[in-house]
Amino acid sequence: MSKEEIRSLEKLDPSGFDEREYIALSWVRSVLTMPDGPPPELDEALHTAFSARERRYIITAMKAVYFFNLLGNTAERWTRRLLRFPEPEPNAACTLDLG
Repeated sequence: MSKEEIRSLEKLDPSGFDEREYIALSWVRSVLTMPDGPPPELDEALHTAFSARERRYIITAMKAVYFFNLLGNTAERWTRRLLRFPEPEPNAACTLDLG
């Protein structure tokens, strides 16, 4: 992905996606970032826009991406320790603009 595509995805501007993509991405973001999970209206939108089978695909993809992200972060941390590379600064992660 280009940096512009990543920025667009990060901002989650509805004009950059078709309606179904936007609903799925918004739902996944809310599952991963909101303590109480997605709001009821977003849950309803997901159930309206996608069949049960498609919702399972969305959830499976979300879990796979999350798992491999954690795996990659863990492997990077272990590699840094093994090779005695300096640890990154505590807040060196990229920020996510939810506004």
